[in-house]
Amino acid sequence: MKKLRITVDGKVYDVQVESLDETAQTQATRPPVNLGGGALVSAPLSSASAKAPTAAPGDVVSPLAGRVISFECKVGDKVEAGAQVATIEAMKMNTYVNTPSAGTVSAILAEIGDAVEEGQPLVTIQ
Repeated sequence: MKKLRITVDGKVYDVQVESLDETAQTQATRPPVNLGGGALVSAPLSSASAKAPTAAPGDVVSPLAGRVISFECKVGDKVEAGAQVATIEAMKMNTYVNTPSAGTVSAILAEIGDAVEEGQPLVTIQ
């Protein structure tokens, strides 16, 4: 933990900052931080065992965290490189997900309405 003094709009705050590379045992407890006005804030701890989604060869992944609003393919469809295979909505904006390679859709790994993370596999192309 590092102690820092931060000034925001002329108000001085003494805070403790935790380095992300510290061991999990030092992340077990975190004291609340006073952000002024008498309010104490304690941020939730991220799980040390949480894993980022892993993609296999041929997987088309979500470029950002959001919600799946449509798939433009189904299992068995032949797709060309650059073809749109899904649409993700985040912050009221649609992002089109395109396949980097040509092939046949062998699996759809999410459902419409699912919340997905950045890098999460959506479709498998073989």
